[in-house]
Amino acid sequence: MMKEFTCMRGGLRIYGRTYVPDTGLKNYPTVIMCHGFNGSCMGNVKYAEQLVPKGFACVMFDFCGGSLRCRSSGDMREMTVSSEIDDLKAVTGYVKEMEFADTERLILMGKSQGGFVSALAAADMKDDISALVLLYPAFTIPLMAKRTEREMKVIPEEYEILGGVVGRPYLYDALSLDTDKCFAYGGDVLILHGDRDDIVPLSSSKRAEKLYRSAELHIIEGAGHGFRNGEVKRACELMSVFLKNSAE
Repeated sequence: MMKEFTCMRGGLRIYGRTYVPDTGLKNYPTVIMCHGFNGSCMGNVKYAEQLVPKGFACVMFDFCGGSLRCRSSGDMREMTVSSEIDDLKAVTGYVKEMEFADTERLILMGKSQGGFVSALAAADMKDDISALVLLYPAFTIPLMAKRTEREMKVIPEEYEILGGVVGRPYLYDALSLDTDKCFAYGGDVLILHGDRDDIVPLSSSKRAEKLYRSAELHIIEGAGHGFRNGEVKRACELMSVFLKNSAE
């Protein structure tokens, strides 16, 4: 069953959706899903459609200024990784008040930049997050920002990245981030990464697997930066097994 919701982060409105199993239980383990750079929550619907029948509630939302397709407030030129972390924290607080959510089993799931956001947020919310699922997480954003700074020399007020237009604050924020902060999260972590990813190197996820206290990396053969069709099905199968095992 799908329902729409809105919550606030300061003066900004966040649009979201909930997908809840119709099995009559009072509470369900709840996966809070974060879309990637220049995406929207609609890209996570295909994951919810496979996880809900497996007994998981799913919550997805649009980051403020996350893209032109996002239904939340905000301008993409004002979006930063840190602003998305604030969005995720606001949504997590809202989800904790939802009747269907098992607050002992709140899971963060993020794709690409949303994965980096989820990893950083989980480190700040250690006591609230029971497990973390990262799909081709963009741990390399600070390194990419340093390369951009070197190449541009003078940073314009706005510039294009992967089809989206960001503002100068995006770069300065990315330069200030410490990827290693992610690894302070001590819960169970599942990382899924394609071996043909040409945007975020698989090596960054291999490094993360070693640095997390309890992590497992599964390589999706033939997958690029973003999963398709059978790759989504395989990812959801791995998520389901991982989340059931992490609850034991």
